[in-house]
Amino acid sequence: MNKNDYLCPPLKNGLMRIDRALDEYRVPFTGLKDGHHVFEFHLGDQFFEAFEYSEIDGADIQVHTELEKSANMLVFNTVLKGSVSVDCDRCTELIRQEVEGEFQLVVKFGPETGSTDEDVLVLGPQEYQVDLSHYFYEYAHLSLPARRVHPDVSQCNQDVLKKLDEMRVESDSESHWIAIKDMEMGDSEPYLDDEEE
Repeated sequence: MNKNDYLCPPLKNGLMRIDRALDEYRVPFTGLKDGHHVFEFHLGDQFFEAFEYSEIDGADIQVHTELEKSANMLVFNTVLKGSVSVDCDRCTELIRQEVEGEFQLVVKFGPETGSTDEDVLVLGPQEYQVDLSHYFYEYAHLSLPARRVHPDVSQCNQDVLKKLDEMRVESDSESHWIAIKDMEMGDSEPYLDDEEE
């Protein structure tokens, strides 16, 4: 993630975001007193449509974020919970998938804006707000299970499964070894060093 990602996530057309569509995910911290603050957000279809490579087709996610603000640091603790539509890995039909996760973002203040790693953001003295939209986008995708399939194979698109079954190539695991055994290895004389010749 480059130093401007927290301000301008890329749009589908490859340009950086310059509109105000995701303003609600920006937290202006300069006007907040030190201490504990709570924010509630919602991630819907429009949110994910603003990003180019989203695997999420539809969403209804509630985001609860608690900010601990001090003079030299901001700590955002986020709980994300809801459901999304994603492609089934087995038949490619859309399925509804529950998502839930807890994440933390630490924001420190330094001479210039940048990030030390994916969980720590450094803000320069000119910054006055943090755009959490990019982080929420990542959190939602990280909350997806590695394998996304219908709970029961009978719920999958049977036409697709039938086609995949027809395309499957059955192979005998022993056939590879037989082919290797039958290969001519060429000159089978042992290699000799010049000194041994």
